[in-house]
Parts: sequence; C-alpha cells; structure tokens
Amino acid sequence: MIKTLTSAGFSYLFKFIGFIVLGLIINGVLAMVYFDNISGLFQNNNILLGSITIVTVILFPMLWLLFGKTEAVSSAIFKVMNGHLEDLVEFVIKNFLTEGSRDKVGDYGSKLEGQSTVTRFILEFLFEKINFFEEISKLLKEKDYSDEELTLKMCEKIREEEFFEDLEPSLLTPFLLMVVNIGVLYVANYFL
Repeated sequence: MIKTLTSAGFSYLFKFIGFIVLGLIINGVLAMVYFDNISGLFQNNNILLGSITIVTVILFPMLWLLFGKTEAVSSAIFKVMNGHLEDLVEFVIKNFLTEGSRDKVGDYGSKLEGQSTVTRFILEFLFEKINFFEEISKLLKEKDYSDEELTLKMCEKIREEEFFEDLEPSLLTPFLLMVVNIGVLYVANYFL
C-alpha cells in the first residue's frame, strides 16, 4: 500500500508542477510578446490594452495554480482507485475500523492526521464521496464478513457505482486553459 500511495504522491506532484510550469511559461512568453502593451500602460499610451495585458499575465498563473491542484488531486485519486482499489479498501478496513465492533469507525481523526497530504485527499474522497463507513455498516448488518470478503464486497460496490470514473485525467483542462489564456490577449490586442 505504501508503494501505491507513493506512486499517487508522485503523480500528484508531477501533474501539479507541470501545470505551474506550463502556466508560467505561457504567461512569461505572453508578457514578452505583448511587452509593448505593458510599457504603453506606464507611458499613458493605450492604458486599457496595457491593463488587460498585465492583469492577464498576473491573474492566469494563479488560475493555472488552482486548476493544477484540482487536476493533480483528481489524478492521484484516480490512479489509486483505478489500479489499486483492493489495496486501498483493505488498508482502510485494517486501520480505520474498530477491533471489537467492526461496523463502527475507529479513531478516524488521529489516524487521518498521521497520513501524508495526498493520502488524506484519497482517504477523504473515499470516506465522503463514497460514504465508505456507512456502506461497511450495511454490509456487516447483512452478514459478519471476514476482512477479505468485506474488501471484495466493498470493491465490487465501488466499481459498480463508478464513483471515480469522472476523475480520469484528461488533457482537455490544460488545453482549454491555454486557449483562454492566449485568446484573451490575442482578442484584446486585435480589437483594441
């Protein structure tokens, strides 16, 4: 499980850093290409175009950062849920359920605090979106399953509901963000 979570952590980092670098490169190039607009702002020459240019090259890197974090979290969650769901469910069953009464949640808060940031994102998704512990409780009321049986039943339920299918990484988000980022300055420069 540690290997899986480490892999998800690297996936998160690469995706997040990739978004930041791409955003900085695009806006750095745009600042150089449209430098005349920015200098015109300080020379009181075409103030509107200069303002749009400077706001765009300052604001869009922040948008790249926000979208990068969202996409990176989604990518890490999808990587674990799609490829290593059984390991994740087994990990949660062993570490988060109470020993004597397995249909009750163990010490959720302190155990979650001890995890890495990416692991917490993944576990919080599992606990909140899937309502993991409520589903476990329902299954245990049906029958006193062993840990292995419970793991298989929960994995089957999660796959059946397709909770994580919408988190699959896509190149559409960075492409659209890039088109809008460049398009704003191109259109402003064309019409103003």
